Amino acid sequence: MELIKQTLNIDFVGKIKFFGFISTVAVIVSIVLLIVVGPNYGVDFKGGTEIQIKISGIDIAGVRAALSGFSGVEIMQFEGHDDEFVIKLPSVSLADANEIEKSIAEVQKTFSDATLIKKHFNVEVGDRIELWFDKPVDRDLLLETIKKSNVPLTGQSEYAQVGDRHIYKIFLKSFTSTVISAIEQKSGTQADVQRVDLVGPKVGKKLRTDTALAIFYTLIALLIYVALRFNFQSAPGAIIALFHDTMITLGILVAFRVTFDLTIVAALLTMIGYSLNDTVVIYDRIRENLGNPKKGTSLVEKVNTSINETLSRTIITSLLTFIVVFTLLLLGGDIIWGFAFTMCIGIVVGTYSSIYVASPVTILIDRYMKHKAT
Repeated sequence: MELIKQTLNIDFVGKIKFFGFISTVAVIVSIVLLIVVGPNYGVDFKGGTEIQIKISGIDIAGVRAALSGFSGVEIMQFEGHDDEFVIKLPSVSLADANEIEKSIAEVQKTFSDATLIKKHFNVEVGDRIELWFDKPVDRDLLLETIKKSNVPLTGQSEYAQVGDRHIYKIFLKSFTSTVISAIEQKSGTQADVQRVDLVGPKVGKKLRTDTALAIFYTLIALLIYVALRFNFQSAPGAIIALFHDTMITLGILVAFRVTFDLTIVAALLTMIGYSLNDTVVIYDRIRENLGNPKKGTSLVEKVNTSINETLSRTIITSLLTFIVVFTLLLLGGDIIWGFAFTMCIGIVVGTYSSIYVASPVTILIDRYMKHKAT
């Protein structure tokens, strides 16, 4: 049984100008949003702490109340597991780098008779301050001086002498343990820590670069694949369609302020593969019809015929996939929501681009090449 008869004759190619205008505007708006507003980066890309805990006696509202003193907190609950939470915070340390610098400046004033050879505070970890002097200083006074700057000290420190260097390590309170302790106090029960992931700002920046490169290299690889499988005339249409899909999807994610993390990257790459698969099906039918005079006398007619013949397959496949992903969006819970939302957008945009972007671009390139040859 066919949902749509192959004998259907909709003039898809005849709408090139209209849908070309719509797609161009959508892509431009998406690029403007990406530049002006920017993605809502999650812990994976801007750095921070992600904690997964299992704790009874508290709901998501209680966890949110317990962490009200922390800024930028994101809390998600596992669907069907009322006692399991994922907590994302934009910091890896309780200590602020500026406060640390102020406290070190106070130390230098207090111990003006000693030379500070080296100072070290790793914001990527944020668990200690290291100070190297040219001679020993009063350790208790050192701790007291740093404490005045509201630096969260544990009260513990270490001293070591290496040659003429006197090294003091002052330990700071753990960010993770402070967060978990706040939740435990609110619930009155002990938390079972499932995992803790720390991502420093430098690592987050590198992940953003690597993600952009991964998408870029994927598009280049697909360009080569389509060129070899079909012809070099078809490849630009497929890649322009994939670029179109990626930009519009990213624009919608930015507009809705969806948290951009590694699951979104996975969804984008999956969407690119899905969209290309749909395009390849149409390209295959176009290639079959090129040598068949019954399917039209010009490339425009053959492309129109091919899209109409594959329309039933396209709609059925896209609709079934969309139903599955939309079900995940509704019932999958917070953890998988971003992935499902991105895939829902990608399926709709990818189906549209396979019909109204990829094949029409191939026709435009064919016209350009014939015009250039004459």
